Amino acid sequence: MRRLGAFVVLVALLAGCGGSVAHAESRAGVTTRILLLARGRDRPLPTTIWSLDGLTGKHPVVLFSHGLGGLPAHFAPLAATWARAGFIVVAPTYPHTNAKVRVDRSDVRNQPADAAFALHAAEKADPRLDAARVVAVGFSAGGTTTLGLLRAGHDPGIVAAVSVAGRRPPSAFGGPSVPVLFVHGDRDGTVPLRAGRDAYAALPWPKTFVTVPAGRHGDYLKVGRPGYPMVSARILAFLQQQV
Repeated sequence: MRRLGAFVVLVALLAGCGGSVAHAESRAGVTTRILLLARGRDRPLPTTIWSLDGLTGKHPVVLFSHGLGGLPAHFAPLAATWARAGFIVVAPTYPHTNAKVRVDRSDVRNQPADAAFALHAAEKADPRLDAARVVAVGFSAGGTTTLGLLRAGHDPGIVAAVSVAGRRPPSAFGGPSVPVLFVHGDRDGTVPLRAGRDAYAALPWPKTFVTVPAGRHGDYLKVGRPGYPMVSARILAFLQQQV
């Protein structure tokens, strides 16, 4: 992943979150910041935020979750696309499943709470976030995390969700109905297509399933790959329709 530029270090105090350092940089009209959040001693949650330079007023949010062995930075082109469309992207780095640690896949069950925490901590730090218009998006285990947010009593600000190559979460779906877009490659050898369809079948709400022809595990989320233009456009159109 190419470096986007030199970091400018900013110091911020996040209300209710203790002292935190935010790194900020700008490229091609999009500012990237990293907020150093934590949900307890063993759950550091550095959270990357993408937004348009000079953005003012309230704006809808994309709450993005990476997969096993991933990082928010791996999805920077997608996040920048969403930011240019007027969204503020909030992407926590999960403490026990990211690329810099030994991955503990059993910890995915704790990530929906991490995502909710990061969203509202970021909202306190940045009043431009409209937490009443949130679309949760996730890839692979992040897709499972996203679907796990849709349990009984889920955050009423979540108005839609996108699961890319995700599995059915361990928790049951519940709470207010939200539309969900499922995206899955038909040649995914990591999370088989049938796993995505099982999650789709279990959801009792409005939903759409998009199969990516010849799509492997997330290759269509990478700029320059054959499926990227279709998938990125389909996800962006869904985001814009829901907010």
